Amino acid sequence: MAEEPVQSVHTASESQIRRAPGPRADENTIYIGKKGIMSYVLAVVTQFNGGAPEVSVKARGKIISRAVDVAEIVRHRFMLDVKIKGINISTEELTSEDGSLSKVSAIDITLVH
Repeated sequence: MAEEPVQSVHTASESQIRRAPGPRADENTIYIGKKGIMSYVLAVVTQFNGGAPEVSVKARGKIISRAVDVAEIVRHRFMLDVKIKGINISTEELTSEDGSLSKVSAIDITLVH
């Protein structure tokens, strides 16, 4: 039984990968973190003004209330025609540095213009 020759595998660097034109899935997603609320409100409004039909606002843990605040400020102060398409809640399992698993709540609020 003859062994087949091993073929070399070439991996492209990030700069060599060509992406298809059009919006990416993460392009219209705003991940809420520790910045001020208005930074995220501006990011959502910028996405809508750039032609995005919908924007997803995502957060985990203690920051979930901030994501709700961002969605409500966008809807009631800046873009009155924006509606909530859906709200998904979930639990994500995260592995800490010591290897233990912890469960964290997550929210995904989808806004449509």
